[in-house]
Amino acid sequence: MSDSPIGERRPIRIADIEWEDFTDPDEPDREPGPFVRWLVDPASGNRVMHVKSWSGRNAAAHWHLSDTVYLVTKGEFIVEGEEPYREGDLRWVRGGFAYGPERSGPDGCEYLFFSLGPYDKLDPDEHPPPLGRWDDPATWVEGYPQVERTKLIENPR
Repeated sequence: MSDSPIGERRPIRIADIEWEDFTDPDEPDREPGPFVRWLVDPASGNRVMHVKSWSGRNAAAHWHLSDTVYLVTKGEFIVEGEEPYREGDLRWVRGGFAYGPERSGPDGCEYLFFSLGPYDKLDPDEHPPPLGRWDDPATWVEGYPQVERTKLIENPR
């Protein structure tokens, strides 16, 4: 059994994990960052991490095959087309739905990121997302919450 702090079925003390400078292999020309603390061994194919990003740090539009959950622990997390997420806010995105560029607020941001299945990151211009794109309501799949929200806007109660 390994002495790794990110093993299964034991407490993971987040504060004891060292921050690492993250370079995205899917975006080799992007500058390094943000900082991450791996909370589940990335070799498992899953991603659970504590992320720290500074103001002005941007990530391109993308989508994941698996659902993802973000829990903001500090600062503000901003995603195009959505209300800002602040400390204590939770964001859930279904796998298969592409969302707009994301960035940190003026004071930076920290959040816990959970991939609820194998991790991937896909470019919506290269790989069309099956549930649609945030920037094109015509692509939204019936039954997905975005479609229901549109109906409420068209026919308010």
